[in-house]
Amino acid sequence: MKNHINISRFSFSHFSLSLCLVMLFLASLFTLTAVAQTTPQSTPQSAPQTTTANPNDDEQAEALFAGPLRSSGYGAFSTKFTPIQGQFGTMIGGYGGWFINKALLIGGGGYGLTTSINAPQRPGESISFGYGGIVLEYVGASDKVFHYAVQTMIGWGGVGFYRPRDFSFSSRSVSPVMVIEPSLMAELNITNFLRLSVGGGYRFVTGVELAGLTNGDMSGVSAMLNVKFGGF
Repeated sequence: MKNHINISRFSFSHFSLSLCLVMLFLASLFTLTAVAQTTPQSTPQSAPQTTTANPNDDEQAEALFAGPLRSSGYGAFSTKFTPIQGQFGTMIGGYGGWFINKALLIGGGGYGLTTSINAPQRPGESISFGYGGIVLEYVGASDKVFHYAVQTMIGWGGVGFYRPRDFSFSSRSVSPVMVIEPSLMAELNITNFLRLSVGGGYRFVTGVELAGLTNGDMSGVSAMLNVKFGGF
């Protein structure tokens, strides 16, 4: 009896193991069949087809200095109209430099006061004012007939008093100053080498150390007229 029970248990265990193996085999077969049905069938290679590339695929972001640089240069005669110490003044000068990619000018310039401005607390004397320095100018849409330009000048100069009769100065009546002058201009292309621009800006002056004059007296708004010529 015991042997029969043992044999039955052994037979049942053997049957269970066989059944598990069969079920595992069927499950594996089903899985392989399902994978084979979902796997895309490879197609024979045909002759290579030519496709037209989308030009936007390789399009890169625009940048001021992307690619080879285009270099040119231009100069400008400039006139500024500005109040100085509460009086109307005219300054004459100019600027110029290296023009990069039809957008950025790096150069220098200078201006001098040409109007006789009466000096405060100094009868018979007038104010002298001049400065020069670095000019950075960005020209937007330079090839358009009408466009704009943004300029910043950082320079150094001097303010002093002089006698208009003989244009004499004394070392005690001259003060070195620093000038920062941002400007915004509208520009017109007249020809390929000639342009006209008008605009305005503000002149920040620091360092004035003269009796009767302050930084605020020499600082102020200005209207400007520029005639540009050169390679654009």
